[in-house]
Amino acid sequence: MRIPIGISNRHVHLGQLEADKLFGPGYAFKKFKDITQPGQYACEETVTLVWEKWKIEKVRVMWPNRRTTQVEIMVGDNFILWTNAPIEVSGETKDLAYIKIVGPAGEVYGPFALVAQRHLHCTIKDAQELGIKNNDLIKMRVWGIRGLVFENVDVRARDDYALDFHVDIEEANAAGIKPGDRAELIR
Repeated sequence: MRIPIGISNRHVHLGQLEADKLFGPGYAFKKFKDITQPGQYACEETVTLVWEKWKIEKVRVMWPNRRTTQVEIMVGDNFILWTNAPIEVSGETKDLAYIKIVGPAGEVYGPFALVAQRHLHCTIKDAQELGIKNNDLIKMRVWGIRGLVFENVDVRARDDYALDFHVDIEEANAAGIKPGDRAELIR
């Protein structure tokens, strides 16, 4: 089975407390474009990530808000920002790197930053058909002149997910992956 590949750039998932501090209480975020997972989208709004005197501007905010704030950056961003964000499963909130987020109405500082572990989104039915289950670590193959095998791909099986092998833009560039490409589970 050929599985669609989703590619993400650095972005921010906001908790309500941080959204209120950065954009003002009750701010209504505007949709920029849908992303691969149902009901989720990139917002028009952006923030600036800051560590001491280094910064990355125009980092996209994602919707819907989450319980806790999470900043997903690239491995290379650790060198730009002089942070030490760990590679973690998106949604994990332990041992994250401290970073300041600056918005139009204010700023927040806290342990928010991580580099997202590559993962496969799928429904529980998809997982059963593929012979895998939630939290498994699998391998995915991509083809082409720079084709390779991605190891340590975390399986995320939930009925509200769409089938999608998710890598960040650095991983996609290393493998020569572009939007619309597909991958295969290695059994």
